Formats: sequence, structure tokens, C-alpha cells
Amino acid sequence: MVTKIGSGEVPTDPMPMEASDMMVIMKPKKEWKNAKTFDEMAEKMGKELEDVPGITAGFQYPVQMRFNELMTGARQDVVCKIFGEDLDTLAHYARHIGELVNTVEGAQNLYVEAVTGVPQVIISYDRNALAQYNISIAEVNKAVNMAFAGQSTGMVFEGEKRFDLVVGLNLNLDKPGRCQKLLIP
Repeated sequence: MVTKIGSGEVPTDPMPMEASDMMVIMKPKKEWKNAKTFDEMAEKMGKELEDVPGITAGFQYPVQMRFNELMTGARQDVVCKIFGEDLDTLAHYARHIGELVNTVEGAQNLYVEAVTGVPQVIISYDRNALAQYNISIAEVNKAVNMAFAGQSTGMVFEGEKRFDLVVGLNLNLDKPGRCQKLLIP
């Protein structure tokens, strides 16, 4: 089994950063013990993966998946795209369409892409307080970047190997809700 996570350097792959391709190299069909067809094997593997939180699995041949991605930007054979500006409304309609599609005889491996629930941090600057302490917005942005992404502060050497020493903050932003506000003076 081999997994590729994220998109490649060459922009020919429309896959988002959080998606992954898991390639499972299977034995020849005549050696299978638990299934006779690809669809039966995919169903059994899908059942086993249901216990893993936060993932949605679809089973396809690699060439078929790649063609689907290139044609529609999605891996599935049939895709319904909804466009708009209000993510909550889009999520509502996506769930509704997903429920309708599940009633179609023969529909399987339905995947509704999550468009809500992604954590968001909004930073509001108290410009008067910053001016009072003679701190620029650029300095605050650098500190915020360090807090979330980390900042290299030096090197650590172990024999011939060297590693960046990265400093960051342990921010507890796991509170319920989609939006977390930080007020910065």
C-alpha cells in the first residue's frame, strides 16, 4: 500500500492539500478469498474503513480516478457542483442533494464534500493600542505567523545532520464554533 498526500509541484493534479490517494496493490483476483468482484471487495474494504474518523473512501482504478479528476475536478463518476457565496446555504443544499441521491437505486459511494466546519481565525487589530506601544502591523503579523506556522530560530546539529530549530506557540483554538477571534493590542 502506498499513499500520496496533497498536490504535486506540477499543477496538473486538481487534488486539494488535505486529500490523499491510497494505492492498494492487490493480489490477482483468483487468489482473493473474501470477494469475487472488485465492487464486492470495495464494499468490504469500505465497511472496514468506516471506523476511521474523518475520512471518506472511494474505490476506483487509478487511471479511472485520474480521468475523473481531470474532467470534473472530482474523483467520482457522477458529480453535481453547486456554486454560490454563502457556505452555509451551499452545505444545506449539498446535504439535501446527497439525501436525494441516496434514494436512487444503485447509487453507492456517495461523497458530499465538506464546505463548512473549517476553523477560521479572525484577527482584529487595536490600532490605537499598537500605536501607543510603537508596534507596527508588520511586526504583529510576523508574531502571528510565528505563533501559527512557527519560525526558525537557529540550527540543531546531530553529527553530520542539521535541523531547523522552530519556535511556535501552543494555541488552544479547539473551542467549539467555526470562528475564533483574536483581539490584538
